[in-house]
Amino acid sequence: MPPSVWVTAMPTCPNAKKNMQYVNPLRLLRCFLVFCLVLTAGLARSQDEEGFRAGISEAERARLMAILNEPIAENMLHANKIELLKQKDAAAFKLGDQVKMEEVLRAWAAIDPNARWRLRDFLSMTAKREEAYAIGLELMQEIKYAPSAVRIRTTLANNYIDDSNLQAARKLLEEAEQIIRQEWSRVPRGGQGAYWIVRAEVEFNLSRAFFLRRTGKWQEGMQAARLGVQKARELVAMGNLIDPRERQFGQTWAIAAVAQLADQQVAAGQYAEADATLREAYHWAKQLGMNDNQLLRIYGGLAWHRLATGAFDQAIRMATRNEEIVLGQGLPKGHNSWIFTQNVWISSLAAQGKWQEAVARLDAMDAEVRRVGNRSPLARQTWLRATLYAQTGRLPGAKRLFEITLKWHEENYGPSHYFTAFTRGMYATTLARSGMREEARQQFEQAFANITSPDAITGDFSEDAYRRQLKRLIFQSYIELLSSSADSNPADAAIIFEMADHLNASSVQQALSDAAVRSSVNVPGLADVVRQDQDAKNEIAALMSYLSSQGIEGESRRNPQVVAQMRARMAELEKQRREYKQQIQKSYPEYFALLQPKPPTTADIAKQLQADELFVSAVSVADQTYVWAVDAQGKVGFHRWALNQSGTEALVNRLRKTLDVAELGARAPAFDAQAAHQIYQGLLGPQEGMLQGKRHLIVATSGALAKIPMAVLLRDPRVAREPSQMAWLIKDMAISHVPTASGWMSLKRFGKVAMSEQPLIAWGDPVFNLKTASAAANSGVGTRNVTQLRALQTQGSIDRPLEDMATVYSHIPPLPETRDEVLQLAKILNKDPNRDLILGAQATRQSVLESNRNGTLQRKQVLVFATHGLLAGDLPNLNQPALAMSATPNPQESPLLTLEDVLSLKLNADWVVLSACNTAGDDGRAEEALSGLARGFFFAGSRSLLVTHWSVESESAMLLTTHAFAAYKKDAQMRRAEAMRQAMLEVMKMGKFAHPTYWAPYALVGEGGR
Repeated sequence: MPPSVWVTAMPTCPNAKKNMQYVNPLRLLRCFLVFCLVLTAGLARSQDEEGFRAGISEAERARLMAILNEPIAENMLHANKIELLKQKDAAAFKLGDQVKMEEVLRAWAAIDPNARWRLRDFLSMTAKREEAYAIGLELMQEIKYAPSAVRIRTTLANNYIDDSNLQAARKLLEEAEQIIRQEWSRVPRGGQGAYWIVRAEVEFNLSRAFFLRRTGKWQEGMQAARLGVQKARELVAMGNLIDPRERQFGQTWAIAAVAQLADQQVAAGQYAEADATLREAYHWAKQLGMNDNQLLRIYGGLAWHRLATGAFDQAIRMATRNEEIVLGQGLPKGHNSWIFTQNVWISSLAAQGKWQEAVARLDAMDAEVRRVGNRSPLARQTWLRATLYAQTGRLPGAKRLFEITLKWHEENYGPSHYFTAFTRGMYATTLARSGMREEARQQFEQAFANITSPDAITGDFSEDAYRRQLKRLIFQSYIELLSSSADSNPADAAIIFEMADHLNASSVQQALSDAAVRSSVNVPGLADVVRQDQDAKNEIAALMSYLSSQGIEGESRRNPQVVAQMRARMAELEKQRREYKQQIQKSYPEYFALLQPKPPTTADIAKQLQADELFVSAVSVADQTYVWAVDAQGKVGFHRWALNQSGTEALVNRLRKTLDVAELGARAPAFDAQAAHQIYQGLLGPQEGMLQGKRHLIVATSGALAKIPMAVLLRDPRVAREPSQMAWLIKDMAISHVPTASGWMSLKRFGKVAMSEQPLIAWGDPVFNLKTASAAANSGVGTRNVTQLRALQTQGSIDRPLEDMATVYSHIPPLPETRDEVLQLAKILNKDPNRDLILGAQATRQSVLESNRNGTLQRKQVLVFATHGLLAGDLPNLNQPALAMSATPNPQESPLLTLEDVLSLKLNADWVVLSACNTAGDDGRAEEALSGLARGFFFAGSRSLLVTHWSVESESAMLLTTHAFAAYKKDAQMRRAEAMRQAMLEVMKMGKFAHPTYWAPYALVGEGGR
């Protein structure tokens, strides 16, 4: 081993200390990953390379205690003393006795200089951080071996980054880089020398990646993390140069490097990439022969990743697995590593609204922490604790905690900042539950105004699934407070309507905002402003991180002068950002509206309605469903449906089970008429009077209610002998679906735009598997296997085989029947198939983008994409909704038309038909993706989309689209929604297609007028 090196040094995470402000759970991810490295190092001192196989038995505990109590004789040989102290250190670690660990390490360091690095590591994880720094600085002066000199500077830099002393961290990293540049060539590379050079490069690049991320340089940080992974692979290949113990450390560092890259990707919201990276790390670790004890870093990262993406059940399963590993290693409940497993578990329960389970687990964690006498701040989790207390009736405690954290936010971020508003909203929720309605209303009003103001664009802050759930809770609580007065107070009803539109939009807003920022690079003028805004945003993020850490430090470690400078700089940057946003809002209003859609008032909507139209908006929350109806005269109907969010989910899923049945043929279950009528009664029954005389219904929904077309609702539950004789809502009026009221209002601008001149351009029968393209063309499939796509989803078990993008893409089910559909459309619209249809291998992403570049798309009234829609996570590294186009032989050419691509298109289309995209699945992800694609196409210039809600039977699907376009072409005054209605009624009359699975899969989304 090199001079002055014995064990890997890694920092702790003081930022996990008592925190009086909101902390995204992912901020704890690095703390967990860092701790796992320290844990692995400790395990290596007390096990062979195969690792622990079981927890501590009573006999084992007695044996370890005997080692700790064995006296060290004065006349013992020096080497034997060191060996015994190593055994005592390992025994104390396994027993979780930190007092004994410190005692042993100090005795060891007193006689062995190499143990000082280990002592420094230990102290850095305690309240004796300053002593750890002092020892580290002494080691830095003493160490002359260049790789070790780089590593001690990297280790200290990590500590300084965690303490938000970025200036000191920068200096150390610059020194380390200078050593690499100037002294590397002089380091002997024979034997172990080459290994320690690469080991130092791994640690340096990972520390640099962390530093760059903390200073807002996300892309540079990602590049440094990737370089760290590259060096880690080199390190593992050199394992034969080193002894088995150090080889194990090197392998652990290598896996840590890949896991840190995943950490960087999670922090940047690149969840699909992070999932693939973690699975890559897992498979690599297994190839290296690592066991579960050595994979805790990967499993921990995966648990937090699942929490961020909303896969809460998977997060809990991973947390359970992690707990089993920790306890199996003999560490007691109440130990820091055990606390990490509980934090993700509790957060996942809270995100699902399982408040009692979450607080029970929190109480159990508190009891174990007290039992073992652990004073670590990791278990405090102030923001999460306050939320759980508020939701489980411990209102005085919740109120006290939120008052403290709100004060801190106001002092450090300002009273109007998004983070302050978020905390204020939770404080208001607590006040409302405490019966302090007036005080709660005041706080809610300010919180809502700040969360939705132009100074707090949603895209400014990464909203993972956990935070979105909590924001939904705030809005729901405000709605609940106002609902009692909404019947008699039009102003309160209007506020609820605005909040409902925010709730309907929020599920897809993050993906849209991210894609919009990326797509802006192609817009002259806008790109420069957005880039300046993003730079300021990233610098603010770094400043806020520093302020957060200073807010939780003890008085002796605070730096008031630096804090004041940081606040001043942050205020200056926020002023700049307001100016940038004002410039964007003024010069690029449509882009700004995409980032932050402004909910209209009911009066705004009424002005856009025709006399025979009715606008209905519905949102389901935790306690009930709220419904509004608005007509052209400005009359507003408002009612509450007693069925809550989980109830509507169950009812809709029950109905869908009798709709998504085309492939069952004669074995299909009978249509659930009772469920269809129950939904009608809940949503529209109380508004029957406003429905009278209306011919066009516009419906804004989200969540479960957006997974069914309203055409299948029954005004009367009685079942007729002939399905076509039943009281379907579609028989009485045409129906348009919209994701949000604000989205519908933005579409109205197209009423002033002249229609395109040319009827059609269509893409169909794309080739996903280049090897079997010819066979697929003759498969004669009768039902489109769209639902099979969910089986491609890569976010699942971590031990699934690794497959590249091309391999997974080739598994997508072909759609040969779509060729006939688009050919028939071309015939109806009198278009030349050779010129206006792009089929088979030619239906590529590049063909779409080229049609956009040459202006073809902007001249077309109808665009058809007869292909699958994909969700984020369906394919490796897919982070946004996309359409699956034909694969190409060039591996560098993506076959996916992503949401980002859609936003860059220039359209003037009456219709965009997505004839093989559907909302199949019970988790709501498909509905969210479809909503995101819809808003993307609307922004690009389409007035409406035609989409499917379930897998369609090919013949009936072709009849629906051809009948709709034939009717639309025949009557120049006909609404798009009416054309679709007439097509449904025509297909319904055909005996074999009388079941709604055949005539109702399509829904018109967007502007259903002419």
